[in-house]
Amino acid sequence: MFKKLFKYIKPYKGRLIIAVLCVVIESILEMMIPFLMNFIIQNGGGITYNESTLEIISVNYEYVLTMGGIMIGFALIAFIIGIVGAKLSSIVGRGFAAEIRKAEFKKIQEFSFNNLDDFRASSLITRMTNDITIIQDSFCASFRPALRAPFQLIVTIILAFIIAPYLASVFLVILPILGILLFIILRKAAPKFRTLQKIVDRLNRTTQESIIAIRTIKAYVKEDYEELKFKEVNDDLIKTASSAFGTISVNMPVMQLMTYTTMVSLLYFGAVLFTKDLIDDIANISTFLTYITLLLASMQMLSNVFLMFNRSSASMRRVIEVIETNSEIVDNSSSKESIESGNIEFKGVCFKYKKDAKEYVLNDIDMNIKHGQVVGIVGQTGSAKTTLINVLERFYDINEGQILIDGKDIKEYSLEEIHNKISISFQGPLLFSGTVLDNLRWGNKDASMEEIEKACKIACCYDFIMNQLPNGFDTEIGQSGTNVSGGQRQRLCLARAILKNPKILILDDSFSALDRITEKKIKENIKNELKDMTKIIISQKISAIKDADVIYVLNEGKINHFGDHDELMKVDDIYRNIYSIQSEGGLE
Repeated sequence: MFKKLFKYIKPYKGRLIIAVLCVVIESILEMMIPFLMNFIIQNGGGITYNESTLEIISVNYEYVLTMGGIMIGFALIAFIIGIVGAKLSSIVGRGFAAEIRKAEFKKIQEFSFNNLDDFRASSLITRMTNDITIIQDSFCASFRPALRAPFQLIVTIILAFIIAPYLASVFLVILPILGILLFIILRKAAPKFRTLQKIVDRLNRTTQESIIAIRTIKAYVKEDYEELKFKEVNDDLIKTASSAFGTISVNMPVMQLMTYTTMVSLLYFGAVLFTKDLIDDIANISTFLTYITLLLASMQMLSNVFLMFNRSSASMRRVIEVIETNSEIVDNSSSKESIESGNIEFKGVCFKYKKDAKEYVLNDIDMNIKHGQVVGIVGQTGSAKTTLINVLERFYDINEGQILIDGKDIKEYSLEEIHNKISISFQGPLLFSGTVLDNLRWGNKDASMEEIEKACKIACCYDFIMNQLPNGFDTEIGQSGTNVSGGQRQRLCLARAILKNPKILILDDSFSALDRITEKKIKENIKNELKDMTKIIISQKISAIKDADVIYVLNEGKINHFGDHDELMKVDDIYRNIYSIQSEGGLE
């Protein structure tokens, strides 16, 4: 699993290699210290003692000090190299996480709407933040022990069998027991961590929904209900986290128990073997015990590495799932085809959101829209008006039929070309944090102030920007445009769409929050100022599309009739009924 993410560490390969070398050198130096200690205390070295009584006969202080100085030097060098290695591994870990986060964000930007339907926004946010942070923390915490522990484990086992093969045989019993216990712990913990991350998704989703809908919650006095809903998810999180971390916390007491059991057993058997002359040098026992301490510490580090990997494996799976999900929309990115006019043709278009759905959302749609026309699309709620636009923009690919722009199938154009030449003012007007000018320049970052002002005048938002906003174009807009009214948001979004200077302009219910006078003025401006654009107006208000060159009436995903206002009033019952209701209600 880690191999799939390892490619994101390549930009830090040089520092990674140095960090690995630091860990290896540090481990070698630390393991040399017991070896040098053996030289000091064994016969003929720095200390001479009576083998039968173990009384010290003489001490070669010069030799002891020399070897001690070397040991201190090794320890200091290991300390310095350890710090360098730890710093480099931290840099690599943070960079590794940043590269994964960058790749995941890029992949999300490439997703089709179908992909985004499969992944909830809250889940994607959790994967981008919490999951990648867990991977980063696990990498940084386990990098040093993951290299150090196996190296020390192998070397110390070899040295233990060389120094005291009889004593080392204890590990033939201890190591399998430790392995079995660790396997059981990991097997129980893994599914709990996967469940834990799913609950974090739910917690984020609940929080996100509560914040976004805070006005509605307060309006309906549902604070208690939302608090209860949050409490239920939060309690689930506490329960699952306690269970997961409780399972892996067993590892520490198990390791401590096995460590102390091993040390007591070795001391006992070492004394027995020494009295039976099966171990002929007390120095060997001392060195052996030092290496055993290192070995047991390595085992503990290795078990912690496995636990951290187990903890992060659930997050790795979730991140890899996003990165390896391919967009259902295949981008013809190498295409040089350009949209020049904005003629649109639908030929027998059929579409459904899910492949296994029984019925089509759009069924046998035939439309022919000429360059520069104003086209109205009207229908009752759920008649698939917005879906029609989604497939035109290739947010989704159709299942059957063909969509042509300027006589070419839309799949012959790159997605960038389609999205650059088709501009939409969406049904839900969305503004971003920043100034009014920042939001408008989303349409065209290089637009001059003259172009910006012209677009604003067409959208009838220039006057309120200059006269009602405290700092004009430099006024800060709150997230989602909460400090401007719904009608003002719609007009700003419309100006942003116009500023893009597209070949095809789509207004998806963009007049719903406007009064009739402003709506009429904007329609006149669009008709007079944007003659070279193909205009598609989607609306439930007859007044918004009454003057269109051609009006299509949708009903349950099919075209009921099309024609101008007068024709539809004669032949289409749905259109006539909508017009009648809105006229009675004063909307027409």
